[in-house]
Amino acid sequence: PLSLYVSVEMITIMMMFYVGWDLNMYHAETDTPASARSTIVTDLGLVEYIFSDKTGTLTCNVMEFKRCSVDGNVFGMPVAKASPQRALSFNEKNEEIEDEEFESARPLKRLLAAGTSAASAENFDQFESEKLTFNAEMFLRVMSICHTVVVEKDQVPDESDSTDASKEILKTESNVSGLSMLTPMKRAKAKAAKARKKEKKDGSPEGFVYQAESPDEGALVAAASNEFGFQLLGRDSSGVHISCSCPSLLEDENIVEGMKDGTLTAKVLAGKTASNEVGENDITVDECCSPRKETWTILAVNKFDSDRKRMSVLVRSPPELGSVPMLFCKGADSAMMLDGVCEGVGLLEDLATSDVESDSEVQNAEFASLLGIQAHLGEFATEGLRTLVLGVKIMTEEKTEEWLAKYKDAATSIENRDKKLTAVAYEVETGLHIVGATAIEDKLQDGVPETISKLGKAGIKLWVLTGDKRETAIEIGYSTKVLSPKMHLTEVVDGPAQKVKTLIAMELMRHIKIGNLPAYQFSSLDHSERSILKSIMWCFSVLGVWNRRCILTWNQFYLTQVKRMWLSKDNYKFEMEYLGEQREADKRKADPRVQRRKVRQLAREIIKEFWSDPNNAHLKKADDNDETSVVSDDPPAVFERAKSARESLQSRRGRKSSEEPSAATIKKLALCNENIFDEEALSMRSYIPTSSTSKFDNRKRTIFERLFAVDKDVRHGQLVKHLNDDYNDALALDVEDQAGKEGIEEMLGVTEPGSPAHQTHFDPKSVRRGLILEGAALKHILNDPVLEEMLFAVASCSESVIACRVSPIQKALLLKMVRKYVEPTPTTLAIGDGANDVGMIQEAHVGIGISGLEGQQAVNSSDFAIAQFRYLEDLLLIHGRWNFMRMSKAVLFFFYKNAALVSTMMLYSVKCLHSGTTLYDSWVLSVFNFVGASLPVVFMAVFDRDLSRDYVMRNPEVYQSGPRKEYMSLRTFIRWVVICVVHVFTVYYFSAPPMQLGGGVTSAYKGLMGNFSSRRVVGDGEGGGIKIFGTTIFGNLVYVVTLKALLETRSIINGEFPTITCKKGKGEGWPSRMGYTWVGVSWFSVLFYIWFLYMYQLIGRSGPSSFFPFVFVTEHLLNMRSITWFLSILAPTIAIIFDVTGKVYSNIFYPTQSQIHAEIEAQERKKNK
Repeated sequence: PLSLYVSVEMITIMMMFYVGWDLNMYHAETDTPASARSTIVTDLGLVEYIFSDKTGTLTCNVMEFKRCSVDGNVFGMPVAKASPQRALSFNEKNEEIEDEEFESARPLKRLLAAGTSAASAENFDQFESEKLTFNAEMFLRVMSICHTVVVEKDQVPDESDSTDASKEILKTESNVSGLSMLTPMKRAKAKAAKARKKEKKDGSPEGFVYQAESPDEGALVAAASNEFGFQLLGRDSSGVHISCSCPSLLEDENIVEGMKDGTLTAKVLAGKTASNEVGENDITVDECCSPRKETWTILAVNKFDSDRKRMSVLVRSPPELGSVPMLFCKGADSAMMLDGVCEGVGLLEDLATSDVESDSEVQNAEFASLLGIQAHLGEFATEGLRTLVLGVKIMTEEKTEEWLAKYKDAATSIENRDKKLTAVAYEVETGLHIVGATAIEDKLQDGVPETISKLGKAGIKLWVLTGDKRETAIEIGYSTKVLSPKMHLTEVVDGPAQKVKTLIAMELMRHIKIGNLPAYQFSSLDHSERSILKSIMWCFSVLGVWNRRCILTWNQFYLTQVKRMWLSKDNYKFEMEYLGEQREADKRKADPRVQRRKVRQLAREIIKEFWSDPNNAHLKKADDNDETSVVSDDPPAVFERAKSARESLQSRRGRKSSEEPSAATIKKLALCNENIFDEEALSMRSYIPTSSTSKFDNRKRTIFERLFAVDKDVRHGQLVKHLNDDYNDALALDVEDQAGKEGIEEMLGVTEPGSPAHQTHFDPKSVRRGLILEGAALKHILNDPVLEEMLFAVASCSESVIACRVSPIQKALLLKMVRKYVEPTPTTLAIGDGANDVGMIQEAHVGIGISGLEGQQAVNSSDFAIAQFRYLEDLLLIHGRWNFMRMSKAVLFFFYKNAALVSTMMLYSVKCLHSGTTLYDSWVLSVFNFVGASLPVVFMAVFDRDLSRDYVMRNPEVYQSGPRKEYMSLRTFIRWVVICVVHVFTVYYFSAPPMQLGGGVTSAYKGLMGNFSSRRVVGDGEGGGIKIFGTTIFGNLVYVVTLKALLETRSIINGEFPTITCKKGKGEGWPSRMGYTWVGVSWFSVLFYIWFLYMYQLIGRSGPSSFFPFVFVTEHLLNMRSITWFLSILAPTIAIIFDVTGKVYSNIFYPTQSQIHAEIEAQERKKNK
């Protein structure tokens, strides 16, 4: 039906407009409304998985420098933590630890006197007399020089214009939803005026601003200027210009000579300056306190990339500082604290485990600095801060010239230029001396925890994919409520391939044994007996597999032999990969048990190989089970990454661990939980079908619920009326009578921790789980189908999944893995704000871009664009749910009305011996797509609401009506087919027989109804012609279809008194209170149909034409035949009675979840009146 395509496009366009018009998704601060860039608005109501970036998506992407670590000391005050460990501060020892953290922290400006490493904050006022250490100076120079920030002039409008604009904003800020009525130019001027009143925070010179590629770089440069006085003045062809007031060690000629000839390395300088042994010409701040300008020559820039995860610049110091070539580098700790990249890391573990002190003070200083940085990185990450490690490398002239030659060759290369530049960057970024680490805060956006909580209640699973450290990602997970304090975390961290695979395999076996993965149990894999019904379904599945394989074979032949001739190499490769994925999916669908056997067998082999290694024997305890001993259900003590470094550092500072336990030890003891279930009993569960006590009684299900119920919960008997009698009686107890509480808790498995029932009836399945994945560990698993399915099986048992340190490619692969192994394929949604999220957004079914501070790459590649993550709640729960409900009804209705039209013609063809005689007039038939409820259906699909916005927000679980296919399923379609057949037979057989055998003929001269025409025509009261006969049935069909449109409209937005009003307290005004569906039915359908019949006969009177046969038909039909009006009441009424009866019966005995919630909302409205 062509009307379906036209109407669907109209409905889709209106839905897209609604997204942009929604004031609840308008961000007034940036003047950014939501926008729909694609027509897949209905897919928003089917989302089951959300893949989200963190930085800029969950956070504001507004970076602020908070803390740093230099020379083993931390500078900057601690940030409040959201992790569950912080909640344990009632313990006195924990309070002492927190106080200790605050006492050990120093103000940021204290870094300028970093030479006093052992000094306390009491002598901070006298820091100007202290020396600046090598690490402190290089740390500040890396912050101010190693970047790509550009200094630009601040384009500020005139004061008068900005003042006028500000006044206009004050006048219009009370408009509807805060939408500004100003022009964009005036709005920009007002914002600039407002910004000038605020204190400048980026640290740029007066009249200039900093433009950074990323907010992290901008935060570092701003902190170097505001906090430490190392201000970036600009950059040009001569190099980078900075201004600083602190003295430099490079002003000492002896130090410069030693650096050039290699006798003074960065490690030696750091050790000597830390112990105040600089040399003969000591330099203090008092000697050079006035700001001076410096120009550092930029020799080469190795830009940041996702593989190296760091950037570096080769510079030459100013002539007054000796013209020393140096390499400044900064990057993630996982990329910087590596053996080979950082000098001294290889000996760190050996020295950390050794109690022997080194004889060299330089080595001790280096060791203390690295230990301090390692401990502080863990501390920063637990506070949810983004960390970077800074390093330097002193270059000789010979090595500089040699490397620059390689760099120029790579930069001027035509082929594989990027690979060659990466190779030379790897070559020079070795042997770095770590000078410190930075910690930058990226605050959460408003409403993120609440939004994630509601999406979780809606049944949507959230995967957070980020490039941050594991500890940072976990801390953000707690603050956003992705993770809960009582959740057990399984952390798959970087390590040897064997250990990573073993951890996944043991976690898989644990889930199998506790019953979380019944499909992988032996009872499911080896079960061969089938019932008669299952045998029949198996035969159909075999036919389906054979059919799919034939289609895939033909597609492969057509692609390789025919289509290849005009496809490009890239397109041909893409088509072949897609065809291979289809073949793999077909193999899994043929018999999923085969693949599951492979997964379980591989898991057992991995575990067996792990324990066969003698090096792993110490990990096993006497009472452990081989297949699960490495993993447990204990809520883990997360954030212990820096435990060994901190304890070793404290030991070397003279603190004894035996006197006072460490913070990590206290946290671990506070969260310890005894493993109180039997592994052998769990092993036996793997061999027998899972059985658990259910609070529902399947015997209470009726045959109608099993056969006709659309909702799965109703069909499976999970309503209140299906509860067990004992459980139902316990729920019916008075609130004060708690006798049945223990029985309810035991039945639900929600006994309180610490109670006797909890300790004796512990159920491992009740443990809430979260999965933490590191990108370095995923490289051992991804691209292997069996290992991928093993990983997904573990992830499917987790409520939350966080992947940290993942590259853009790994983000797309994780999303692809979910689409590959979930049956049926779920609708996935990806949301991000940067270019590194484009691959993930394009791989998902629905892509959402956040218009943030990292450009428009994500928005340009997305289907929808929003300004804040919290708007995802309205986009999915409101627009997504309504859109899918509306479009489902519209599509089903169009098939219904067209099927009803054709079916009446088929019934008539039996009477005319299939001669091809049409029942309806051709011109009357042509307007059916307009008057036959097209406009009423369009209005219904645009304005209908089954549940109000407020109710959906308070009960987000109603969103599951979309993923559960409540509105568009086989059972729903069968209902429409049945009611279509009933309406067709009712309309035809209650219209045609009364007009046969003289039923439409009258003996009156003028007819039973008066002839109001001035012309006297003999036989005006007679009927029985094909035009009269067919048009009468056609009119009755139009009335039935339009009444059906009213019945399918769930909300009586069909008019709410008073309809036309703008008074307060009367809803949202007349646009939302007008009876659109009623207007469509009465004016655009019924009345337009009658008006068309009269116009049709008038046009026919003008002369011979195709309209001529209909002359006087309307007068006969409507003016002179009372039977026409009698049948127009009888047939539609009987047809609608059948429909109403069916709806009432289904709503009473097997309602859908949406119907139940609609009744609850109606009761709430009744109580509130």
